[in-house]
Amino acid sequence: MTEAEKKQAIADAKAKGLQPVIRFRVPKDREYAWDDIVKGNVSFNSDTIGGDFVIAKRDGTPTYNFAVVVDDHLMKISHVFRGDDHVANTPKQLMIYEAFGWTAPKFGHMSLIISADTGKKLSKRDESVLQFIEQYRNLGYLPDAMFNFILLLGWSPVGEDEIFTKKQFIKMYDEKRLSKSPAKFDSKKLEWINNQYVKEADDSTVVDLALRQLIKGGNIPENPDTKTIEWARQLIKLYKREMSYMAQINEMASVFFQEPEEVSGDALAEISNETAPVVLKEFLKRAQQLNPFDAAEVLHTIKAIQKDTGIKGRKLWMPIRIAVTHEMHGPELPESVELVGREKAIQHVKQTLNQINK
Repeated sequence: MTEAEKKQAIADAKAKGLQPVIRFRVPKDREYAWDDIVKGNVSFNSDTIGGDFVIAKRDGTPTYNFAVVVDDHLMKISHVFRGDDHVANTPKQLMIYEAFGWTAPKFGHMSLIISADTGKKLSKRDESVLQFIEQYRNLGYLPDAMFNFILLLGWSPVGEDEIFTKKQFIKMYDEKRLSKSPAKFDSKKLEWINNQYVKEADDSTVVDLALRQLIKGGNIPENPDTKTIEWARQLIKLYKREMSYMAQINEMASVFFQEPEEVSGDALAEISNETAPVVLKEFLKRAQQLNPFDAAEVLHTIKAIQKDTGIKGRKLWMPIRIAVTHEMHGPELPESVELVGREKAIQHVKQTLNQINK
């Protein structure tokens, strides 16, 4: 386009009432390079970035590439870490730094985060992965565990340890260990890390967060009395080592809030033998007389049944667990029986005996 044609095009646009944008004039055939903290040496020829780029929109609003340079300079930013998808923006920003006569910060373009399940870049439209901190807070994840998990996305420590505090991370941090490969967001890995923190957390923290989940799930009244709080405290401590995040307490401890259906599947097969009715009848008889009905007395009773019947191991413990909780796995059996309570425990054992004696 000749100069005359350019002037005519501008005049035509103004006549139509179009507002102009402001563009940055890109130098011809210039090399823009930087030593990327993650990628090493990266360079772009100015002729490859797509021509003169907009730095102010029609309404006068500055575009990202212009605004971020001014903002970072005024804030005296020395290092910029951002996603790999911003690499193409860097030469444009270096041009602006150069035009102002400012010193550019050091750049590091980190690997993108992809879903471990799909292998695709995380997207707000991907509802299979929770992507907002608030969502994890609402589920009862611990802040320190989230920090630990996030810092391992795109960075790896020396050795095989993966659990460490913020202070330890700051001391051991080395930008040379930033990964050039995409980081996988693995929800199962996050659950494992959070579980490690839950195990080590003080009981009061875990009880407070899990109690909120029980209230949210409708299993505990919104304003529980002292007796209910103490019962819930024992329940939560019982499941503390198993929880990956606090919201799991509602599902894990469902047997304490819902009447179980009949025993079925593997659990029914487990107690379909000659010794199971013997164990359950003995437990039923003795449970009715227990005073107090607590974990210590339940344990004493189970040991007494073993001594009197000669039945031991899995054949002794499993029928009682399945009858009382209708589950084959769970936390310590004596504590579980205590929290189910005498009335429900006896009722469940009777129902199970009736079922297997049919």
